[in-house]
Amino acid sequence: MDPKRQINNKDIPMVGRRIDIFGVGVDDISRDLAVEKIMNLARDKKKGHCVVTINSEFVMMARRNRKFAQILQNADLALPDGWWIAFLKLISGGKAQDRVTGVDLVEVVCRQASEKAITIGFLGGFGSVAATVAKRQKSKLNSLKVLIAEPGDTTKGADSRLKSRFSHLGRVDVLFVAYGMGKQEFWIDRMQKKLNVGVFIGVGGAFDYLSGAKKRAPDVLQNLGLEWLWRLFWQPTRIWRQRIIPVFFLMILAKLAKEKVFRKVF
Repeated sequence: MDPKRQINNKDIPMVGRRIDIFGVGVDDISRDLAVEKIMNLARDKKKGHCVVTINSEFVMMARRNRKFAQILQNADLALPDGWWIAFLKLISGGKAQDRVTGVDLVEVVCRQASEKAITIGFLGGFGSVAATVAKRQKSKLNSLKVLIAEPGDTTKGADSRLKSRFSHLGRVDVLFVAYGMGKQEFWIDRMQKKLNVGVFIGVGGAFDYLSGAKKRAPDVLQNLGLEWLWRLFWQPTRIWRQRIIPVFFLMILAKLAKEKVFRKVF
């Protein structure tokens, strides 16, 4: 997909150029404009648009898995979720400074959707987490229309049941998918033309924080790019997933050295 592409619908404005972050394209776009474009994608008569939220783990997985890299490349929007991704985008020539996290995206999109009669769905998480997120959002936004809120199932054997479930719901304009990195993107890629959904948005573990099941890192750690450390402290089992972080940091240092931007940054 052309990084300066325009979505093939005259009613959907052009996405800002994509910045290459170690082989993964990230859109150089503010949070407000990203939400505006999501609203337009949701209204598009075509179905199956996709939004991904990129962090360091996405980049490292894309370098190992060609299929995953292709899914990210084909996404209608690739947003900088991780602090380091937003930082790398800026030093690589990007202009928009916003970091667009899955948690923030759910809240802002829901607020916009409630004002524009756009239907919402929540799929993923464990047990009643998705239902709790839906309940909390509706308590703040009385006019928010939620058509589905459940854990869902990523196994192929559940596809036909879920397709039947969605056929009775009618059009879901925006579906937040929280199956976790990789799993949710592969599921979206498999299902995006099979379900009557305007735009799928992968939001990772956002439901856990929005439901109160987990506590989000303090702002000071988020602003220092250390949210990963907070998650590791509360969930030590993540250490296997986060083993790539030292490698990612070495890649950053090599990039800074190559582009001679140490003085600009430090």
